[in-house]
Amino acid sequence: PLHNCNQMSAGYAERLKEYPNKGKCGLPENYDTSRSLSSKISTLAQLMTESSYTVVLTGAGISTSAGIPDFRGPNGIWTREQQRLKLLSKKRKRGAAAEGDRDDSLEQLQQKNDRGNKQRSVNQGGSPSFVTAKPTLTHRALAQLVTTNPKNNDNRTNSNHHHLQHIITQNIDGLHGKTPLPRSQLSILHGDIFTEKCPLCHTEYIRNYEISTIGLQPTGRHCTLGGDPPGSSCHGALIDTLLDWEDALPEVDWEKSQVECAKAELILCLGTSLRIEPAGGLCQLGTLSGYLDAGADEWDLNDDAGSSDGDDTKKKKTKKKKGRKRQQPQPKKLGYVIVNLQETPYDDNATLVIRAKVDDVMERLMSKLGYDSDWDSIDYNVGEEEHEQGQKDKHEGE
Repeated sequence: PLHNCNQMSAGYAERLKEYPNKGKCGLPENYDTSRSLSSKISTLAQLMTESSYTVVLTGAGISTSAGIPDFRGPNGIWTREQQRLKLLSKKRKRGAAAEGDRDDSLEQLQQKNDRGNKQRSVNQGGSPSFVTAKPTLTHRALAQLVTTNPKNNDNRTNSNHHHLQHIITQNIDGLHGKTPLPRSQLSILHGDIFTEKCPLCHTEYIRNYEISTIGLQPTGRHCTLGGDPPGSSCHGALIDTLLDWEDALPEVDWEKSQVECAKAELILCLGTSLRIEPAGGLCQLGTLSGYLDAGADEWDLNDDAGSSDGDDTKKKKTKKKKGRKRQQPQPKKLGYVIVNLQETPYDDNATLVIRAKVDDVMERLMSKLGYDSDWDSIDYNVGEEEHEQGQKDKHEGE
């Protein structure tokens, strides 16, 4: 039930420290007309076909159809929190608070409300967990766009053009990891609820259960796969990868995200309000002015920059060596496209803004790009054994 899934995200949100500046919440959702939507999806397909390097930035809106609520939508986690705060404030001003709550702090009132929600979930027989959530059509489509090509008129795979080169996610739900998407083509900015990491050798462990800590804290387990020589263990104390409000973004994934967006001819923003910085501002690198304003014309954009394998010896986003500056050709930039039901701070400069549910857009886009109707035939019900095997393969390949 959706209520149980709400508790799933709320449980994660409850772990975060108190933070008042959550941005605008509860903005109205708008929908394009049927005719306008059809025209826009055709335009998007043309842009993706023209682009030789496309990057996608994903937010909570791509996971709502999996039953995981967003944060700033009409029924989002932060929206509902703000509504509760306003209601409590009005009650206090009118002197209408219940006698038992009158001396309680706001935090205590919220804790009582959360406990009540959890008890109702238990009474309904729910067992909310990110573990049972499955990738949405959008997750599955994105993995296809990265890993496969559509077939041509002769029913042969067109190997000349991949429509998507890299995905950057702000989500912590781990749904991208339940698809065939390679980790090397995924940058995770805010952490993953299934991942813990060794801070010494940088080995990542993908678990089939939720990591219970937050804020890059020790999980109580130790590294068994990393070390030198390969196959030995450094015995480092593993930490979670989930960021709290004021934690710094993971250096390797953040550097990789900037480099990928600078290389991109087109950036597609899916289901994100673009209100969390600095991630939200990445879309501007899809425009020539944003690219130049960021100084990206002086960055080293080689393929090794910001490698996601945890090796800090790899080159990162750095300025080119000083000396005579050669005349650089201006990069091809098609801008950025936003697919989101609510307005964002970056709408005005977007090449295209689509107001529709992301799954609806992606389903029709796949058809426009030439994928057969059976492209979504893979079973993504990742079980415990498969998930653990995926972890083993990943580390053996590093």
